[in-house]
Amino acid sequence: MSDNNHDENRPVARKAKGDAGEKHRIGISDVAKLSGVSIGTVSNYLNYPDRVSDKLKFKIQEAIESLGYVRMPRQHSNFGTVPYPIIGFVITDVENSVFISALEGVQEVCDEEDMQVIAVNAMSDKERQTSLVRMLCQMKLQGILLSSVFDSQDDIAFARAAGIPVVMIDHLNPAIADNSCSILKNDEAACQLAVHELIGTGCKRLVFAYHAADVFQPIHNRLLGFEDVASKDGEISFQSVDSAGNSFEDGLELGNSIAAMPPEQRPDGMIAATDTLAAGLLSALQHNDLRIPQDVSVIGLEGDTMDSISPMPMTVVESPGVEMGRQAMQQLVDEITNPKGHIHTTQLLMPRLVRRSSTRKPAI
Repeated sequence: MSDNNHDENRPVARKAKGDAGEKHRIGISDVAKLSGVSIGTVSNYLNYPDRVSDKLKFKIQEAIESLGYVRMPRQHSNFGTVPYPIIGFVITDVENSVFISALEGVQEVCDEEDMQVIAVNAMSDKERQTSLVRMLCQMKLQGILLSSVFDSQDDIAFARAAGIPVVMIDHLNPAIADNSCSILKNDEAACQLAVHELIGTGCKRLVFAYHAADVFQPIHNRLLGFEDVASKDGEISFQSVDSAGNSFEDGLELGNSIAAMPPEQRPDGMIAATDTLAAGLLSALQHNDLRIPQDVSVIGLEGDTMDSISPMPMTVVESPGVEMGRQAMQQLVDEITNPKGHIHTTQLLMPRLVRRSSTRKPAI
């Protein structure tokens, strides 16, 4: 385990121009969630009602009335002579459900604007991402959404040279922050939420587990949030530990080493930089007969869907995936339809804590 050290060379997101809260306009993704159907089914209900069964129509209409959803007017004229405007979405990794949620938000705005989206998977590979951006540019799309884990100014410059605007999702390129829109989660605040939750449930020895060699911007911003609280609280023990990776297996190995520690030295609250890492931790701790959450509480920082590998329902600080996609698409539409008047902005969206079985109940 290492003490809190600040590396000036770490990639860190600069302060954003605005910090958006949790409130957002009710959209079809909210209707879909409440009615228990897909966004496509809600879209069919609104546009092609003959394709939806009477039973589902009733459920969707009930959700619409309950939420107060108001459909946005169509805006065909915004795109000039383009009959079916198409945008591309380069997804960091489709295995992370946060980005699939972002796609839902993108699709929602596309449905409202009579647009279509082509989604491609970069698999967290920078060379693959670059090739996909160039492929989409050759298709002469109206715009590109880019959810990258890398600084991507070369890819953005290439698209601009082709006359195609780009909006980034869940990443900020500091070098070009004033010349490109970015919509991302406040990762520092996410970790701070997790820390305060653990302290509020009585945890005294806190550990932040992360891959120290990771270049991903969100991971380091989560570490900054941990260090920020640590610098202000002298009564709680704070330590960071290098997990040597972000995989389930890395979590297993770290969990085994934590379980082998004497009880008086063992952390009673752990925050994992990724949910996959957290799931491995939980599995190892349970395998070593530690009680979750009585002996150790664990929180993940993404809100990724871990049902297939997590041994129990996991408390998470959930990324606002749908809202990131929704707002990014709205910014892209504005840049496409109003290129001269469009103002580039960076928007930080607040995450939310979702309590489940891996943490104790807050003290009253």
